[in-house]
Amino acid sequence: MFFKMPCCGGCRTCVMACSYHHHREFNPAVSSLVVHEKKMGEGYDIELVETGDGQRMACDGCKDLDEPLCVAHCEENEELEKILKEFLLKRKQ
Repeated sequence: MFFKMPCCGGCRTCVMACSYHHHREFNPAVSSLVVHEKKMGEGYDIELVETGDGQRMACDGCKDLDEPLCVAHCEENEELEKILKEFLLKRKQ
C-alpha cells in the first residue's frame, strides 16, 4: 500500500529500523517499508508491505513494541505515524 509523504527527506532510516525489527540486520531488501522516489513533487512515496513475499515480511506496526521502530527513528515521525495508523486501519477492513 502506497502513501504520499511530502515532508520525507529520503534518509531511509525508517527502512533500516524496520529491517532490524524483523531480521536483526540492517538490510533494506527485507524491510516491510520501502521509500520510493517521486517522479514529480516534493517528498517520497512510502510503501508498506501488506503481505510477505518470502524475503519481506508484512508490516505489523511493531505490535510488540510501545512505538514502531520506523516512527521512533524518523525525523518526520508525526507524519509517518499517521501513515502507519492509516495503513493498519485499512488492513483491518
